[in-house]
Amino acid sequence: MSSIQPLSPSSPEYKAISSFNIIYEAGLDGDSRPVLVLSACHLPDPATINYDLILADEFVENDYVLVFFSAPATFRPPWLWLLKAYRALDRKYKKNLKALYVVHLVRSYRMIFDLANKITSPKFARKLHYYSTLQELYGAIQLSSQFIPQQVIQYDNQLPPVAPPRRTSVPATPARPLPSLAYGLSLEALAKQEDCEGDAAYVPSLVLRLTDHLRSHGLDKEGLFRKSPSSDELHYVKEALNRGEHVDLTRYGVDLTASLLKIFFMELPEPLISTQLCTDLGKLPDALACSPEEMQAIRDKLQEAYADKPLSRNLLRHLMSFLREVVEHVDQNRMNVHNLAVVFTPSLVREASAKVDSKAPSTQEAAMAAAAVYMKQMNEGMALTQFLISAGEQLFL
Repeated sequence: MSSIQPLSPSSPEYKAISSFNIIYEAGLDGDSRPVLVLSACHLPDPATINYDLILADEFVENDYVLVFFSAPATFRPPWLWLLKAYRALDRKYKKNLKALYVVHLVRSYRMIFDLANKITSPKFARKLHYYSTLQELYGAIQLSSQFIPQQVIQYDNQLPPVAPPRRTSVPATPARPLPSLAYGLSLEALAKQEDCEGDAAYVPSLVLRLTDHLRSHGLDKEGLFRKSPSSDELHYVKEALNRGEHVDLTRYGVDLTASLLKIFFMELPEPLISTQLCTDLGKLPDALACSPEEMQAIRDKLQEAYADKPLSRNLLRHLMSFLREVVEHVDQNRMNVHNLAVVFTPSLVREASAKVDSKAPSTQEAAMAAAAVYMKQMNEGMALTQFLISAGEQLFL
């Protein structure tokens, strides 16, 4: 199992995290939405920094969820500032925020949050969820402990155990979940399930169906892949597909189909693009100004990386070809190569399962390194995803 190594203090990622380790990305939730973490223990002295500058626009261009660890904290914004900031918060922050998970919030601040919701936005209140412990949070969202500050973990360990709710009746024995027929399976298992073993051109039927539907109904949808559907609808349709039931996708919005496609790649047991491949390829040239020699070198590395993974290579080729079709309608959907790389990279790029280390960081420096490494991996992954979308026809010959 590999462990995260601290980056060099001279690297830009380390400097960024060291200076503003207040809010950072921490993977995706079960609905393929980016997860941001805001830790009160990282809030600086308000005398030295304007709290209004903590959030940056790039975090809120897409739908996202926010986890706020409210304790421990040396500095806290005054409650009058909270009310003022809440009312002045730009609409896009509220609109694109789909869930706010608040952990370890003291009673007085919870009263302020509840009051603000009643006064300003009852609709926003439905997005707000309080949790007393990390264990309760884990029941709502999958968050790797490597992204949780050590101070938060230590604080949580000191809390008294939360008593489970008293039951007035004997709970029914939960039904054993049926095996999945669509999500979370390896490409080899899907090919066997669909009697396509040995088919060099195999692409999972679900992926073909989703991309065909988007091709027919979604290419002109502004912000395609950026918006999230109803979580209830998404889970309902996903489970129906897992049971092998027929689902009429035309009954739902294209945002649901787009999310189903991203989740398919996110839940593959092995990533379609490994972080090691991104590192091996290094800094990539501009796809539109790439020399024949540079293109051949990249093609050779891809061929080597996927030599023993023909199903992954074929699926990657199919996806990149479809995303190029999306880009061809950029005047209508506003999804250029960069925007598509932003929304797809977290679902496509991650460490191979054998190398994942989800242990909690032992020091604050380790937590900073984890966030910095993730940022570096996503930046490298975005560069490769953009290159594959732009130059895929020349790479997958």
